[in-house]
Amino acid sequence: MIKDIYENDLGTMEGTFYSELFGYDLQVRYAKNIPLEYIEKNIQHFNNLESEFVLNICDALKRYYQFYKAEYPDLCEECEEIQGNVLKDFEEDPKSILRYVRIGTYKFDEYDIGNEDIPVLNLRGDCAWSGDKGITIVAKNNQLLYVGTWKDLNVWDDREESRLEKMFNFAIPKEI
Repeated sequence: MIKDIYENDLGTMEGTFYSELFGYDLQVRYAKNIPLEYIEKNIQHFNNLESEFVLNICDALKRYYQFYKAEYPDLCEECEEIQGNVLKDFEEDPKSILRYVRIGTYKFDEYDIGNEDIPVLNLRGDCAWSGDKGITIVAKNNQLLYVGTWKDLNVWDDREESRLEKMFNFAIPKEI
């Protein structure tokens, strides 16, 4: 499942795998002490996500896009080229928004042994509308925890987000 595994200069393990959701290879990154079986079990879960959960991710991406388009049009690097298409395409097929996202890395953090059966996602990459701000998608146990600009989040960190952090987390719909 994971190809070309090696230890990088920082002592972290890296490899690649094919993502069924995105249709291209992603890099996987994890600490040496995390068992390969755990990583592969999570990748298998990721490659077989329930369609309802995928739609939740797509809805969160749409909120992220709409916020960015409204609040930061000057920073929205390619918005002029895509803005007519993202929402129109989304209405026809919500999964179409995934075309505007380019995930590069699926990161794994150390976990307690009692949590080894809880599926996690910690995806990082780029999206067409946010310029150099990128994107992070974090989920645990099929619950979307964070969708927004690139952040180095640990999926096992259960701290409460500040109000400011919540403003820029599109995993949960905002009340207007």
